[in-house]
Amino acid sequence: MLSIVKLFAAAGLLSGSVIAATIPTFTQAQIDSGEAIRQLGQIAYDNAMARAAKATTGCTKDKVKIRKEWRKMSLADRKGYQEAVTCLMRSPSRYKNIPGAKSAWDDYGVLHYYQTPFVHNNALFLLWHRHYNWVLEEDLKNICGYTGVFPYWEWGLDCGSMDKSPVFDGSEYSLGGNGVFVPNHRAAIGGAKPGTGGGCVQSGPFSNYTVNLGPLTARQPLNANPRCLKRDLNDDVCKKWASLRNTTDVLLFTSNIATFQSAIQGEGVRGDSGKTFGSGIHVGGHYSISGDPGSDFYFSSLEPGFYLHHGNIDRLHFIWQNLDWEKRQTIAGTGTMYNSPPSATSKLTDNMGFEPLNRNITIGAAMDTVGGSPLCYVYEPW
Repeated sequence: MLSIVKLFAAAGLLSGSVIAATIPTFTQAQIDSGEAIRQLGQIAYDNAMARAAKATTGCTKDKVKIRKEWRKMSLADRKGYQEAVTCLMRSPSRYKNIPGAKSAWDDYGVLHYYQTPFVHNNALFLLWHRHYNWVLEEDLKNICGYTGVFPYWEWGLDCGSMDKSPVFDGSEYSLGGNGVFVPNHRAAIGGAKPGTGGGCVQSGPFSNYTVNLGPLTARQPLNANPRCLKRDLNDDVCKKWASLRNTTDVLLFTSNIATFQSAIQGEGVRGDSGKTFGSGIHVGGHYSISGDPGSDFYFSSLEPGFYLHHGNIDRLHFIWQNLDWEKRQTIAGTGTMYNSPPSATSKLTDNMGFEPLNRNITIGAAMDTVGGSPLCYVYEPW
């Protein structure tokens, strides 16, 4: 049986001290079952909470919010989260001159459209999306009164049974079901079999949701283009690029931020011991959902599942950081996608753009989920 040993100084800056932790030896079976990532998640959770326990102002331990995997949330919170998202879909847009932005929910599509070339495949990817999810959490609270748990979705728990996932099974407490099956359709990504849907979502929450913006290929993608929400749940993509092995390998075989973020985004990087990561878990999670707008690189944030998917990306970053906190408060790269056009190396003092949804903040302000500037949350292992 394959064994993998990883040792980290998993700790924080606690009055100059280091809380060290030795990562257990994992068999391949433990990695594939999720036991390994559960243990890594618990170590990260404990270390982050230990840092919060030292705070006397800002993000103190009693103020830390606990983010949970969707199936670990109470049914009341799952229902409350759905209703708050629906509330945003009915609330007015903050953009003044965008014809297709009909709601506060649409605002997230507009912002993501504008920011995409500057927050993907570059230094901002992880921390911009971290704060983007936090901005949504704030809107759900301040506009729609939701104060419950903010969710993430561990894709690997559903690979092979996507249509039975509590996130997408179409039940009352899900985010709606799969799209109606479209015969002879192709997968939204090369190298994969087609999914089991492809058409309009017909069951559960958001089956009546109208997508207003996009697609990117439209002549005027920010003009109104009302249509149904489509999904094409894809087990083949999930098994290939979003499995529990995929996620755990990213944590175990990336020792610096440049490799970590490239591995997540499937940029062809080789990790420790020559490990490869295929198309990457970022792509894997998105295309496990697929559909419209889920497969649209620029407008995918209009898919309600987007935020649970990126919640899991952020959870992995949270775990990775808190396994060696002193050394993992860094970024790597420039401020443009694949450095095209060429741009300056990004710095922690550079601003990230979120207006008009929320104030702009520096990259460094989003570095620590318990830093209190303004983030104050941790991820509970599932």
